[in-house]
Amino acid sequence: MRKDNSRWLILTDIHANLPALEAVLATPEARRCSRVISLGDQVNFGPKPREVLQRLRGLDAILLRGNHEDRLTRVDDFPGYGYGILRFTAEQTPGEDYALPLDFRAGKALFTHGTPGDPWHLVDAATVAPVLDTLPDGVTWLISGHNHVTWRVARGGRTAFNPGSVGVDENGVGGMASFAVAEELDTAPRVTRFTVPYDVERVRRDYLETGAAAACPEMTRAILQTMRTGEPWLGLRFARFVAETAARLGLTPEDEAAWREADLAFDGWTEKGVSAREVWGIGNA
Repeated sequence: MRKDNSRWLILTDIHANLPALEAVLATPEARRCSRVISLGDQVNFGPKPREVLQRLRGLDAILLRGNHEDRLTRVDDFPGYGYGILRFTAEQTPGEDYALPLDFRAGKALFTHGTPGDPWHLVDAATVAPVLDTLPDGVTWLISGHNHVTWRVARGGRTAFNPGSVGVDENGVGGMASFAVAEELDTAPRVTRFTVPYDVERVRRDYLETGAAAACPEMTRAILQTMRTGEPWLGLRFARFVAETAARLGLTPEDEAAWREADLAFDGWTEKGVSAREVWGIGNA
């Protein structure tokens, strides 16, 4: 298939989900693109960080820094139990330089993770419009990731666009990877979103085979359930419930006991009445 030099493949929030990435790359839309850009959160949460980075580098992809890469530049600042998957990611990618660029401009488009210069700034369709007013002269498109939900907002001749997540999409449909293709960025940009199904059960096996599931069974349970259902904000809801549980028990959110207690009491699980360790089949050690 002939590649088009004006077409960019836009990926974001892959989160070390190799089957989802491979499904995207196999689509005819992706195969026609000559340039690849990944808007951050290439890794963490998922079980295959090393393999995802290798695959992206093999494509000569432009990699931006997400909030998860930012955490990985200072892993020691996150010692709590719930950051076990972060430490797993660091162990799987020794020597990796995660101090990646925050933004990248191509023609009339500016690519970033959260908002320009800040990979942690979480915006959505209701809050992104004012950010458009701060863009540099000549930029008519802001293309970002971070919140795993698709949106497109126009204001004053400019457009903000989020394609959704490749690896942990939260648009309400399970087992789907979201991505986008951009064309004619130098003249009249056009950006189109696509989705493709992937094998979530393969990801589940990857979690077990790599040991990622055991790094923090409760957090990886939430991530896998989101992959299966596409339910928005599940991981954030659970993390907040952990904090509430810790406060009730006189613990901190860094304590393993708070995570285990919250896991048993959380009302958002699709598998009721069982612990994360039972869900994964890894015992209580």
